[in-house]
Amino acid sequence: RRKREAHAEMPAYHSKACGVQSEEACGCALLPLKTKSRGPAPPCSPDEEDIVDEVIRYFRPNSLFRNFEVKGGADRTLIYLTLAMQQILKECERFKTRPDAEKAVQSLVTKQFAVPGGPGWALGGMFPVPNDLQEGETWRLYFKQAREEVAIRTLDLLFYSDGSKNKWWNSFAKRKFMGKELK
Repeated sequence: RRKREAHAEMPAYHSKACGVQSEEACGCALLPLKTKSRGPAPPCSPDEEDIVDEVIRYFRPNSLFRNFEVKGGADRTLIYLTLAMQQILKECERFKTRPDAEKAVQSLVTKQFAVPGGPGWALGGMFPVPNDLQEGETWRLYFKQAREEVAIRTLDLLFYSDGSKNKWWNSFAKRKFMGKELK
């Protein structure tokens, strides 16, 4: 028992964009994205790191944590996109080739998904509900665009250029960040 008390908890990795002024919807920062997908996200310079780069870099260490202290809207964006990446990895787990995985992932990211406070929302009160329909729609459109970008980059990590699967990345499909998953 004493060992447990003496052991300090290692904090999860937070977004570098915490504290940066940005537009928000449902408590999530609508951060710039490096993407060719259409949507409301502000463009990000190709030589700068965007939130999807952070999600990929912090995915493996953050997937080991069951708790995450939210320090701002950028952290909520990081949490949601981390869970989206986890969902994509899980979807790809059953496919051996990239073309098959791409079809399944495209179907996954384009299907309707829950908005905070709506039916099927898996994250409880961690995200504030939208104040009005416009805020909910802004949130949905931003995260549709962001999920598409996460999907593209996740597939690039999960499959080598020769089409074979990266088993090391695939092994993270079973991990659940904060013990949660998107439906």
